[in-house]
Amino acid sequence: MRKEEFKELSLKETADRVMRSPCKVIGAVFETHAKYIESREGKEGVRKVEEKMADLGYPLKFREMEHFKYYPVGLSDLVIITAKEIFNWKEKDVFEMGNNAPRFSFIVKMLMKTFLSVKKVFDESPKYWRKQFTMGVLENYKIDMKQKYLILHLKHEVTHPLICVFLAGYFLRIGQYVIKSDKITIKETKCMFRGDPYHEYLIRWE
Repeated sequence: MRKEEFKELSLKETADRVMRSPCKVIGAVFETHAKYIESREGKEGVRKVEEKMADLGYPLKFREMEHFKYYPVGLSDLVIITAKEIFNWKEKDVFEMGNNAPRFSFIVKMLMKTFLSVKKVFDESPKYWRKQFTMGVLENYKIDMKQKYLILHLKHEVTHPLICVFLAGYFLRIGQYVIKSDKITIKETKCMFRGDPYHEYLIRWE
């Protein structure tokens, strides 16, 4: 589907669609989702998301998700989509959710402790993708330290255009950890929801 077509779907139709994905994700991501929602909307906000997920037919309890167990990626993505819907978030809020996720992730903390340079972090990022997701390939396509940019290719059919926004925030935060600059940006320059063969993220800094 094209990005515009998702706007015509109800939340229930969207839920049913994203849950079709065969990909699975490590349970630790649900903790990062819950912590961000609680930081913005309080514990009541976390409860509202759980209730809405149940109404949609895909119940979960954040506290019951096991860190090292794999769950349907659609369940994780639906949390993001549902939170945006019930709290009237904008895309920038979803981006911020993605940008904050690494702060709560023990997997990212391991990456940061082990690899401190820009090149090493992004060379190792594909391995950390595979630790979290059962499908998809993240490629460190190009890094140019002189021209101050890097390009990531994500060869993975994400479930919904909002997840592209979430991932942009996530990848930017990884860059912010290791790139010594206050002027760092990210842009999705190619997107499978626009007919491209993969998602491409361009990170630039000054």
